[in-house]
Amino acid sequence: MKRKILGLTAVVLALSLSSFVERPKSSKFGQYYWFPLDNGTGWPLVVSHLVYQSYDPYLCTNWAWGDYCAAAYTSYTGSSGSYSAAGFLIVVDYHILPL
Repeated sequence: MKRKILGLTAVVLALSLSSFVERPKSSKFGQYYWFPLDNGTGWPLVVSHLVYQSYDPYLCTNWAWGDYCAAAYTSYTGSSGSYSAAGFLIVVDYHILPL
């Protein structure tokens, strides 16, 4: 009986401690810095607020008009409300309906 109680205690203790171990979160997509693009040239515009996330915050495919919409970059330059795209260009989103 003591063996069963000790075994059960060990299992309960192991399960309760394993729930507090932090496991790395795997993401299907990486997170990047998003910048709106100039419709005619496709060059990234200067922004006052940085957006760092895994999806396009500008909802290009839902409501926008024109050729280029937004792009994801690996880095940025600038500071204090004047940020420019830098690093590698990862994703370019286009509008559904051309202007």
